[in-house]
Amino acid sequence: MHRTAATTETVPAALGRTFPTLLATSLTGRVVTLPDDAEGEISLIVLVFLESAGPITEPGRGPFAGAFTEESRVKTYLVAVVGDSLVGRSLAESIGRGLRGGVPPAQHDMVLTIPGDIEQCRRAYAIGDPSLAHIYLLDGRGIIRWMERGTATPEGLAALVDAARTTLEPLIE
Repeated sequence: MHRTAATTETVPAALGRTFPTLLATSLTGRVVTLPDDAEGEISLIVLVFLESAGPITEPGRGPFAGAFTEESRVKTYLVAVVGDSLVGRSLAESIGRGLRGGVPPAQHDMVLTIPGDIEQCRRAYAIGDPSLAHIYLLDGRGIIRWMERGTATPEGLAALVDAARTTLEPLIE
């Protein structure tokens, strides 16, 4: 189990399990199925619930993405879950419009929205507190190799980068 700052909780161990199938729509309108569409790549999936999460940043920024800028087999997906109601769908459309303007076009397929049943999504990913970001590192077969929730700390980011490098090593050979 991993632990970060005092604002985060310990994540129950689900390491070694296949990431539950996630069906979402990218900013380009393409339907993306994770982990299937990321097969053969190391994937960082950041799952946020927009009713309570903090600001969203584009997936190509930040310390994790910066550590792997030269590595095409490492992808970062930002997945925003919004409610299934008309308000949720409207919110997803608004967020999509806003993100399209702030995210480079090359990253549009990496920013995903799920207008759906938030409670069902919370159960599928064992999410107790939707106010926290939930971060999953998957290997090329969709197996969870590292996971955490909450605000990133330098220690947590270092552990994430180390886990990604370790996961990437067999792919390099």
